[in-house]
Amino acid sequence: MNPPSPQAIRALSEDARRRSADSRRRIERALRDLEKSDAVININVIAQRAKVSRKTIYKHHDLLARIRAHTRTATAIPASASGGDNAIVAALRAQLTHKEAEIRSLNATLRERDSTIARLYGRLDSRM
Repeated sequence: MNPPSPQAIRALSEDARRRSADSRRRIERALRDLEKSDAVININVIAQRAKVSRKTIYKHHDLLARIRAHTRTATAIPASASGGDNAIVAALRAQLTHKEAEIRSLNATLRERDSTIARLYGRLDSRM
């Protein structure tokens, strides 16, 4: 197999720049929307809302700093929960819900990347 041509490399680089700019816009929009609604703001929430991975957010240091400035601790389990068992169950349910949302977000990111790879391979094949 021959190495990619300079033209193919330029096309891949341009596509990567375009995807990065699009991700940045989505992160900024999600942050702006959450700021307006006075909602809980943290990296997980922004990643889900913007449909990007947490890793993508960490690449944008200025946006990461803005998110961290807004990060709030999760609300405590309500005092009305009676008994230690109920509080533990409630905490575990909250963690499970959070992890399920994170898995959905990661699966969406994988599907997006698979689609991008397939599209880029198609471009390379059409140029050769």
